[in-house]
Amino acid sequence: MRTPEFPPDEAHRLSALDELALLDTPPEERYDRLTRLAACALNAPIALVSLVDRERQWFKSRHGLDAPETARDISFCGHAILREETFVIENALNDERFHDNPLVTGDPSIRFYAGAPLHDRHGYRVGTLCIIDRKPRSFSEEEEAILRDLANLVEREFSIGALRDYYDDRNRALNVLTEIAMDSSGDANQRATRALEIACEYLGLETGIVSRITEHAYTIHWHHTRQAEPIENGTTLPVDQTYCSLLLESGDKLLAIQHMEKSGLSNHPCYGNFGLETYLAAPIWIDGEIFGTVNFSSREPRSRPFTATEEMFVTLFADWVADTLYRIQHTETLNKLVTQAPGMLYQYRLWPDGHSSFPYTSPGIQDIYGIDPEEAAADATGAIDRVHPDDLPGLLDSIEASAESLSQWQHRYRVRLEPDGWRWVEGLAQPESLPDGSTLWHGYITNVDERQKIDEMKNQFISTVSHELRTPLTSISGSLGLIMGGATGPINEKTEQMLDIARRNSKQLRRLIDDLLDIEKLISGNVSFDLSVEKLDRAVIAAIEEIEPMADKRGVKIRLNQVAQNLYAEYDSGKLIQALTNLLSNAIKFSPESGVVDVCLVRAGSKARLEVTDRGPGVPNSFRDRIFQKFAQANSTSSRSKEGTGLGLSITKEIMSQMGGNVGFESHEGKGATFWLELALVQAPD
Repeated sequence: MRTPEFPPDEAHRLSALDELALLDTPPEERYDRLTRLAACALNAPIALVSLVDRERQWFKSRHGLDAPETARDISFCGHAILREETFVIENALNDERFHDNPLVTGDPSIRFYAGAPLHDRHGYRVGTLCIIDRKPRSFSEEEEAILRDLANLVEREFSIGALRDYYDDRNRALNVLTEIAMDSSGDANQRATRALEIACEYLGLETGIVSRITEHAYTIHWHHTRQAEPIENGTTLPVDQTYCSLLLESGDKLLAIQHMEKSGLSNHPCYGNFGLETYLAAPIWIDGEIFGTVNFSSREPRSRPFTATEEMFVTLFADWVADTLYRIQHTETLNKLVTQAPGMLYQYRLWPDGHSSFPYTSPGIQDIYGIDPEEAAADATGAIDRVHPDDLPGLLDSIEASAESLSQWQHRYRVRLEPDGWRWVEGLAQPESLPDGSTLWHGYITNVDERQKIDEMKNQFISTVSHELRTPLTSISGSLGLIMGGATGPINEKTEQMLDIARRNSKQLRRLIDDLLDIEKLISGNVSFDLSVEKLDRAVIAAIEEIEPMADKRGVKIRLNQVAQNLYAEYDSGKLIQALTNLLSNAIKFSPESGVVDVCLVRAGSKARLEVTDRGPGVPNSFRDRIFQKFAQANSTSSRSKEGTGLGLSITKEIMSQMGGNVGFESHEGKGATFWLELALVQAPD
């Protein structure tokens, strides 16, 4: 008897056989159908799908034979896998290789054998489809072709099974990753430890580690292990003492070793120190820099290489770890910034049924409302109850208006904070509409109590000074008028020039005082508005007629360029004329000599727009954010040289706000500016 030799590619062939994952599996009809067909088509009592393992041949399917396997050293199939052609023995008793073989001299009394090699998807010969007869017989070319065709069908089942197993493995891997990603219980450290445990179980390995690598140091950041020896987070080793050095040196996206002792890398210090035979690792990248690695290991070698699915799993797991670490780092940074921010940063959510809460608040909510973030996250009632009763209706109305229009919310109100009494706060937030009909604001609330007191003191000071100055200034202006009118007798030319300068300056001072009183009354709400529905062109014409003397004096022409007819709005005629006159006054002051100011009245959707356009220097980019603030003037030579209090645009903004309108501008520096007023259109009165 001659024992079959081992093929030159035996190691790879056995790995391919392991990858098929068919050894010692239950019978399957898809293979049994083919052995029955082979026995019938070729008139043989025995037909087998035989897989040649390390020391045996094991039958995945057998027809006409009870034994599930035989030793490899006495097998016919061990000889058959040494060649590509079908291996045929017509009479084993006449063949010196088999005449004394136990399978010939004893059960099953083989006389005839024909075996067609079976290949895996890589072309390795892993076994045979063979037929056996207990009597000698010949084997024609036609019969050989039939056996080969049937063997091809067996190989097709290998491929189908491998493909099915591949997708089953992929689905299982993705399900495990989904389980890890969906885990939301506990903190990040607990979730990461559970994730490593789940990953170790999936891979069948003992230990999983997320490492942090800095310079030449390897630090265990998170870990899970089934080893008896404890591992501690924070343990630091030299990088070159770990297998991670192999991964980093290679620059590859993955390092997979199934049996370190046979890999040619057994001289690595990590193998000597820890005896790890199996290792699978991927780098962790955050913001383009390597953070460390995620690595799995075991002291036992694997019987087969890591599959493509297992390698994909570790790569995606490393991505999940990177995302988790990224969010932790940025959350920590944000929390550090938030704790230093004055006031509170927050999200406020209002549901259609009126229920509200603060899904997120910074720790500053304690300073603003005196409640905990956890309490506010459940219900905003605790915060709302602390608002001053006089301010609460206005606050709720402002929130409702912001929700309806999805416009920016801004409001100032008082909050009770024991034991200090009432405190002024101010909030600013941007709303967004959510699919369930609720509205979510993102913004901040800050303590403005000191600012409020200062504003009140400033307004009181301005009001007092303005009223105290008005009486003597009226007397001075009147006296100057009488003197220049000759009431005290003739005056010479030089004296008249000096008196004219004094009168002009007193008029300028009078305008400043009037503007101060106007803005103080508007802000304090002491100005009554007589609103009525009227045509808008009347106010436009009246404002132009009022400002024309100033335009003529400066050599500027006012051109009523476009007037849409029959536009009605509800407004206070006097206040709207004042607002429009302020815009015209500014346009005239900043227009070049012999310049033109265009005035338009146009329809803009559901609103009417009054536009005033000049051809002056335009609004400097650095001044745009402050242009409607009190006393604001652009800090340039050309701007500062113009007469004005810096209150006109602020007064205009307050007037339009209290009439439910808007004010704004468009400008390109050096190319003039267009300021506009908007009011909602209404139906003409009957």
